Amino acid sequence: MLERCHRVTKTEQYVDENLMSHSILFTRQPIFDALMNTYAYELHCSTQDNEDATVPENREQAVELLVNAFSNIMDSGYIKYLPALISGGAEWLYENQLPEIPVETLLMEINNFNDLSEEAKNNVHSMALNGYRLVAPENASEVLIELASIVKIDIRDRSNEELTKVCQRFRQRDNTKLLAMNVDSHEAYSVCKGAGFDLFLGSFFATPQYVKGRKLERNEQVMFQLIGEVNHPKATPESIEKVLQSDPELVASILRLVNSAAFRGRRTISNIAEAIVVLGLVELRKWVLMFALSHNKRTSNELIGLLLIKGKMCELLAESNPQVEPSTAFLTGILSGIDAVLAMPLDELMQQLPVQVEVKRALTGGSNPLGRILATVNLYVLGEWHELSNQEEIDVLAKHFEQSLGWSEELLKQLA
Repeated sequence: MLERCHRVTKTEQYVDENLMSHSILFTRQPIFDALMNTYAYELHCSTQDNEDATVPENREQAVELLVNAFSNIMDSGYIKYLPALISGGAEWLYENQLPEIPVETLLMEINNFNDLSEEAKNNVHSMALNGYRLVAPENASEVLIELASIVKIDIRDRSNEELTKVCQRFRQRDNTKLLAMNVDSHEAYSVCKGAGFDLFLGSFFATPQYVKGRKLERNEQVMFQLIGEVNHPKATPESIEKVLQSDPELVASILRLVNSAAFRGRRTISNIAEAIVVLGLVELRKWVLMFALSHNKRTSNELIGLLLIKGKMCELLAESNPQVEPSTAFLTGILSGIDAVLAMPLDELMQQLPVQVEVKRALTGGSNPLGRILATVNLYVLGEWHELSNQEEIDVLAKHFEQSLGWSEELLKQLA
């Protein structure tokens, strides 16, 4: 297993030892701009006692830690920190408690502005004057709208005409970005983009965008052959090498990997047969999948990252489940977005995908042990924590998510 190579920072240690010990649940959702670049992350946090709570009592410190630890992205092989959207309540403002981080890394959502005291409202004004970017819901008072850098607009149950009108209303203000909320399909994204929205938040990036009559391309056919071969019980380094040789780009990527600092031994590995021996079949199964994902030009980095997190979480859960092989659980998590990656219906892909029956059952919503693991991971990643069965399961998932997020970030650096 590839471990995180960078030294654990004090911030990360505090997150592990303090935030996790306070039973803080969190997940993050990417906010995209009109070019599908990741603009920011919405950090959704809650305590297990109150699902709607945003952060623990020492909020300013907790937000600082969460932003530093969980609001970054891999860009050209380097970690790049992005703004984090955090929801703030009145407690922040009465005491004027703000995290000690650069103002450009924080987007502060102000709720219930009209219910605040005059002192708190003055603090909001001061935040705007000091460079904090405020986020306001569309139904906020005109005073807050004037201060806001971003206006959030819920697009659910609204016609194209209504969305265009609401954009025109706020377009009268200079330097105000419009954030479309609950954008859960590519069609909705296209409509919002056409209406004039600047930013987009929702699950659309991880949903399939089917292309009618599309057939698998040559490199995708090779990927399917590799998935089948590396998961075949009688696979050998020689049989895998034979399939790999039809994809020179993938061969080059694997050779770069085994000669990287994470795997390097005393001599340089120059051929794929040696590379397979160095990695071992279990690790090779994972890397074949991950390289194939990252080489697909239609796949966004956010989708790759999400699937890596899900794959790792499934694997970690399977380690304590004697009914499920961890490597098979990892494969299932990675493949849970294969229809979005390849822009083809899942039922068509299941007919061509050479994996075990239990994997196919899990991917199509089956209630077999593997399917239950995948369903549990999906609930946590989506922030639907109230659907999870018990406190012990929630605690385990919170730790697995934090570990999987860090692992995926390091992995994306290797894949870049």
